[in-house]
Amino acid sequence: MSKIDDLLAKEGAAAENYQMPEQLPEHVTATRPNLGRATVVSVRLSADEHAQLQHAAGEANLPVSTLIRIWALDRLHAESAGGTVSERLARLERQVFQHTA
Repeated sequence: MSKIDDLLAKEGAAAENYQMPEQLPEHVTATRPNLGRATVVSVRLSADEHAQLQHAAGEANLPVSTLIRIWALDRLHAESAGGTVSERLARLERQVFQHTA
């Protein structure tokens, strides 16, 4: 085995045997933000669509999955509120102009 193989084997064994300390250091905060989210959804995207999502996520400094979740939840909220602001405005404009015509 090479030195790199030995090092990788040693690090792998250490990771497998790692035990979380009973008490974390003061400056460390442990969170489990997705604990209440039990369902995983798979979505098929083209390579171009995935690249666009990665770019948008990078611009927002977020992981792709977080950006997708934010957008999906935002859309669900908009749907429950009667649509997005632009959709509601378009509906209002149609109603106003139908009555004045």
